[in-house]
Amino acid sequence: MSLKSTFKGFLGETVINVAMWLKLEKDVYHRLNGITLPLANGGSTQINHVIVSVYGIFVIETKNYKGWI
Repeated sequence: MSLKSTFKGFLGETVINVAMWLKLEKDVYHRLNGITLPLANGGSTQINHVIVSVYGIFVIETKNYKGWI
C-alpha cells in the first residue's frame, strides 16, 4: 500500500472518529476504535469503529475513496 493511500485511510478514519466524538451523546453511545480480532488461520483483522448503545451495536468500516467503485 502506498504512503498516499495509507494517509488517506488514516484521514478518513480520523474524520469519522472526530464526528462521532462531537455528535454522539457520551452517556448513550460508547465508542471503540481500531479493534483487532484474531482469525482462525492465525492472522488478524481490524474493525475501524464500533458503537455500542441501547439502540444496538453498530460496526463501521471506513473507506476514503473517490470515483467509481
